Amino acid sequence: MKSDTIIELNHGAGGSLMDTFLASILAIYKTKSIDDGIGADEMDDGATIFLSGDTTLIVSSDSHTVDPIFFPGGDLGTLAATGTINDVVMMGGQPIAITCALLIEEGTIYSTVEKILKSFAKTCEENDVAVVAGDTKVLPKGQVDSIYMSTTGLGIRISPNIIGDSKVEIGDKIIITGSPGMHGAALIAGREGINLQTDLESDVVPLADLLLPLVKEGVIHAMKDPTRGGTGSALNEFAEKSNVGLVLEEEKIPIKSEVNGVCELLGIDPFSLSSEGKAIMAVTPDKAEEVLKALRNHPLGKEAAIIGEATEKYEGKVVIRTSIGGHRLLRKPLGEPIPRVC
Repeated sequence: MKSDTIIELNHGAGGSLMDTFLASILAIYKTKSIDDGIGADEMDDGATIFLSGDTTLIVSSDSHTVDPIFFPGGDLGTLAATGTINDVVMMGGQPIAITCALLIEEGTIYSTVEKILKSFAKTCEENDVAVVAGDTKVLPKGQVDSIYMSTTGLGIRISPNIIGDSKVEIGDKIIITGSPGMHGAALIAGREGINLQTDLESDVVPLADLLLPLVKEGVIHAMKDPTRGGTGSALNEFAEKSNVGLVLEEEKIPIKSEVNGVCELLGIDPFSLSSEGKAIMAVTPDKAEEVLKALRNHPLGKEAAIIGEATEKYEGKVVIRTSIGGHRLLRKPLGEPIPRVC
């Protein structure tokens, strides 16, 4: 990026503009990985640090500025814990610890902070994750919008193989664990006052219990939770980093009618909306049906579906085979269509 480029919201929204921005930032750093582990240059969900023997540490860092801090289905505390836990899981790790830094606006009522932190603590406790360190700053009014949270997640890799965005193989089946875009749709419906006569809520939930048994089997090559930038961004990262094409079947993608309704009203592509309780994975083809069955046997995966596969064609691109037999390119969005979703 040029030095006089003005930073826009989309530079932090998980799409192609953010990729350009991050490339410029990462160029500033010299040492970005340890002992050939996954590091900052891979722009994956986390980093890996080999410790000794069979022990590899997974580290993931995130910041959370959702607006509003209390939203349908969750709040800032639940979101901060969930997002961090899920990022560690996406790298094949068992989450064990988390840090929490708070930026609080002067004038915020203590009960608000307490409620957010109780949600954060409850989510961590339910997932056997210790809160081991943190920091708290109070800033003058107007310099923070109520509360921001920054977290670092720590885990131990339990997958026998390296799980990463660049590990998708030709023939792999692409599985999604449920309906995408629910978090983004719930937030935008609330902000815009859209009444769909239904209880559309965020899908924010940790996925360790659902996914770690499968992680241990070594059948997952790549895995991602489609947060900022949505499903479209996550799938394009698989294709670009693994140098494969992805062909998806539109009819097999389990998008909820409520999400489609919000998108149709506002002219938004549902593939650009974020999820906070879903995963997309590339699975070895001979085990895909077994993985699907295991996912559907769990409450968090009952809507899981095989939605496509990796192919030699369309290298670096994602193509959707439409319900009428045509094909369309699923491009990486510029960014999340609404700001401050996570």
